[in-house]
Amino acid sequence: AVEKMLGVTVPERCQWYRVALGELARIADHLTCNGAMAMELGAFTPFLWFIKAREMIWDIFEEETGARLTHSFGRVGGMAKPPTPHFKDMIRAALPRVLAILEEGEGLLLRNRIFIERLQGVGVISAKDATALGWTGPCLRSTGVAYDVRKAHPYLVYDQLAFDVPVGTTGDNWDRFMVRLEEVRQSARILEQCLEKMPDEGPIDIDDPRV
Repeated sequence: AVEKMLGVTVPERCQWYRVALGELARIADHLTCNGAMAMELGAFTPFLWFIKAREMIWDIFEEETGARLTHSFGRVGGMAKPPTPHFKDMIRAALPRVLAILEEGEGLLLRNRIFIERLQGVGVISAKDATALGWTGPCLRSTGVAYDVRKAHPYLVYDQLAFDVPVGTTGDNWDRFMVRLEEVRQSARILEQCLEKMPDEGPIDIDDPRV
């Protein structure tokens, strides 16, 4: 927002770096949410597996930013530091393992009668009510509203990326769980494109005396 007010655009490498870190954070968030949902229903093993996958993402954050969760790495006009030399390699190593754990968790949960009965038809909210209440993110999309700010108002380099917007049908707990699962896969898809397109060299800050 501040960059927009100043009328400045950060370098291309910075934009790709921001997107990559943002999508890693999205994956970590959804693993936490879905793992906690499973744990609250008594499924402790999938929670541990999802948190194990989250740790792999946090390892990347720790290497890049010095912190695992409460990192503050973005700056007006750029980033605190450039990507580490092995940033892309860490993502390439982690993504297949994260997706494999996600699939294992699905195998334990998605055909489990107790899990299904406690999610389907529970906590239903309509698309109309969700919109009126200002719901956003996976909760809004679970109601069938295909609104994603990355698509509706692309920022950084999102207009150069191919990804889908998962939506639900009934807006219940099941849809919210499933939307987050698919969003993890879409974030992985975005990250693979970032690995291909993010320049390995170049500035990550603007050269502007106002910043």
